[in-house]
Amino acid sequence: MTTYILHGGRTSKRNAQNEAFFAQFTELVAKETVTILLCYFSSETEKWDLLIQRDTASIKNNSEKEVKILIAENPRDLLRKLDDSDVLYVAGGEAELLEPLYPDFISIKEKLAGRVFIGSSMGMFFASQQYVLSFDSQDSNTVHKGLGLLPIQTLCHWDLEEEKEKKLQLLRKSSDLPILVLNECEHVVLYT
Repeated sequence: MTTYILHGGRTSKRNAQNEAFFAQFTELVAKETVTILLCYFSSETEKWDLLIQRDTASIKNNSEKEVKILIAENPRDLLRKLDDSDVLYVAGGEAELLEPLYPDFISIKEKLAGRVFIGSSMGMFFASQQYVLSFDSQDSNTVHKGLGLLPIQTLCHWDLEEEKEKKLQLLRKSSDLPILVLNECEHVVLYT
């Protein structure tokens, strides 16, 4: 069984919802020491250090367990380090940075068996079958294909979305898979 935690975006906001989200990084693992693999492929590499510091602090501040952090440097490194990890976190960011790497993750679903996958915003899209990007600065008129780790279509940053009906219609016309919408700071836990 794989556990999936999907987040609607804006993990940087300090609030009770995000504290509960970051607590899930270790709560759902039945170990006292939890190894978490962080992936920031959807962000420019010069931002990684700041994101790693911020997210590591949020994870540790919301856990009573010992936490070991690993960083994925590239797709091959991620797949290798996943073997030694309990949790994989794919952070949000820009589609144009992450989507070209999708072909490198053909085997990831099998490697996630027995682990926890956590995806926020673009990380949620990564795991879904299909999605429409959230902001007008991105290609928000096209249905994009994710890795299909979960048989769902997704929309995030829903509370900020100005074209809700248009995006729902794009997904409904493309597939009859269920559609999951999440507001910023919201998260859900799914099991497969």
